[in-house]
Amino acid sequence: MQKTELASPRHELIRQLADQAFSRSAGAPLVSGNRIELLFDSTENFPAWEAAIAAAEHSVLIEMYIFANNPFGRRLRDLLAERAAAGVQVKLLYDWLGSWKEHLSGFFKPIVAAGGEVRAFNPPSLAGGLSLLGRDHRKLILVDGREAFVAGLCASSAWEGDAARQRPPWRDTGVRFSGPLVADAVEAFADSWATCGAALPDDWLHQVPAEAGQVAARLIATTPATANVMRLDLMIASFARRTLWLTDAYFIGTGTYLSALQNAARDGVDVRLLVPRSSDIGWIATVSRTLYRPLLEAGVRVFEWNGPMIHAKTAVADGRWARIGSTNLNVSSWLANREIDVAIEDEVLAGQLAEQFLKDLQNATEVVLGGPHQRPMLTRRRPRDVLLPISPRGSAVAGASAAARQAARISDAVGAVVRGSRSVDASEASSFLTIGLSLLALALAIGFFPYLVAVPLVLVLVLTGGAVTVKALGLYRARRRKKQQATQLAAPANPQDE
Repeated sequence: MQKTELASPRHELIRQLADQAFSRSAGAPLVSGNRIELLFDSTENFPAWEAAIAAAEHSVLIEMYIFANNPFGRRLRDLLAERAAAGVQVKLLYDWLGSWKEHLSGFFKPIVAAGGEVRAFNPPSLAGGLSLLGRDHRKLILVDGREAFVAGLCASSAWEGDAARQRPPWRDTGVRFSGPLVADAVEAFADSWATCGAALPDDWLHQVPAEAGQVAARLIATTPATANVMRLDLMIASFARRTLWLTDAYFIGTGTYLSALQNAARDGVDVRLLVPRSSDIGWIATVSRTLYRPLLEAGVRVFEWNGPMIHAKTAVADGRWARIGSTNLNVSSWLANREIDVAIEDEVLAGQLAEQFLKDLQNATEVVLGGPHQRPMLTRRRPRDVLLPISPRGSAVAGASAAARQAARISDAVGAVVRGSRSVDASEASSFLTIGLSLLALALAIGFFPYLVAVPLVLVLVLTGGAVTVKALGLYRARRRKKQQATQLAAPANPQDE
């Protein structure tokens, strides 16, 4: 008994330090008193979205990467227009690159005509320069400031599949929550909304819903260069003691994160990674496979989804902690995009997510090291009737941020050799040989055809220089207006008052 009493204060101190570390890493406090429900696939997420929006009385706020002009997208758009016509304040923020066809075709006009407000995040502009690579990748819906949805799903029928073409639905995960955490979600939306125009009224930001349950969670709303989720993911990989099960749609982990997973596996943690066999961004799966071998050699178990696409971005550790949202395990999500995730500290919900993970593995094929050269190989044949996925958006649209991820991965690899920034495994020899030969071939091509470099370089310099110049002129105008306002305030209201 005495030993328990002595251990209790120490245990409480460790818990407090861990909570402080998580809060600072994620940039978000732990909020208690919430009700949270896991929603799997379009069959659970889409009906819940529609029901909540249809019942909205005061406001509907949506921040969505892709809002597609297809059956579900049109159904959701028309529902928003209907609520706006009924007097509900509807505010929709979509990403320009994710919804560029809809932007150009006037897809959102019915919402505006009904009284709603629609904004596009980061449309092309001279002042924007190369910031086009940074996107609003969030999937957030808020209803009446009392209920919120965060998910990996976008407003697109791609997640529902196509029965006529025998294409199964995409596998994905979301959450619905109510309680004090919703206030953080409203603030996150307001921050994005203010980047595209006038800010939300202040009274929208000071309404904290009453407690609705007993779940403690964090809402992690990242912006470019904050790296909040990246720090949190690294910390979870370090804190996990028994299990760390990851599902990711576009896995291209950095060297630091790969090392964290390897170290956890070597330390006896059951680390498992579930990724797509094929991707709506075709080459992503191929690049992901170049990372398998060092992970497998360290004891990480890797599985590939047998269906057309698994799009979920989830993590569950030790059956007590879970993360669900829009953030993928790659540089683009960690450092360039606006993302939003919910980190849950609850054994019941974490247990449900762990059960779903094990269920997903039943439709996946494990990759192991085998053969005379111990290369990654499948443990069994794949089903022949598996069809390639349909991208919810053209591959050209997805290519911009995807190219940034690939460039970052190559940069990491080259840096590992040139700078010695991390140890290089022998298993990476073939990958480095490919990169080296490609660079040599590129050098020869540039030597014979210099315009291959000159034209893109001129274009980049024009865009960057133009963006910086326009920004500078804007700052000069702002400074001039500020001086004029100060002069007007300092001047007497009436000359006779002197």
